[in-house]
Amino acid sequence: MPADNKTADKLDVLSAKDAAERSDTSDASPAAGAALARTKHATLRYATLRIAIFIVSLVVLWGVIAATGHVVTGNGALYLCMGALLVSGIASFFLLSQQRDAMSAQVAVRTEKLTDKLQANAAMEDED
Repeated sequence: MPADNKTADKLDVLSAKDAAERSDTSDASPAAGAALARTKHATLRYATLRIAIFIVSLVVLWGVIAATGHVVTGNGALYLCMGALLVSGIASFFLLSQQRDAMSAQVAVRTEKLTDKLQANAAMEDED
């Protein structure tokens, strides 16, 4: 995905958050509400999908090893988990780019809010 699209996606997330903050929940537009709902749990969605991809990778690798007639025991289980972790990491890099972008936009919004709050608190302390 080009950088322009990523920037546009982040701006859409930020504008949806701003629209939702400015208006009551009853007055929010359906488009802003949908964008907010889509990004509200971005971190949870990304983590869940990463775990699901790992489990699928583990089952597929175990099936491939079982199909060759081998039994996974002892250190073989550790190697199987390491292989599934490697495969799932590579697969999620390509498959979950949209979810990762939504999660980073969500984290950026939270960080910006926290920074603003800290600056406001520091300014309030400086007034005394």
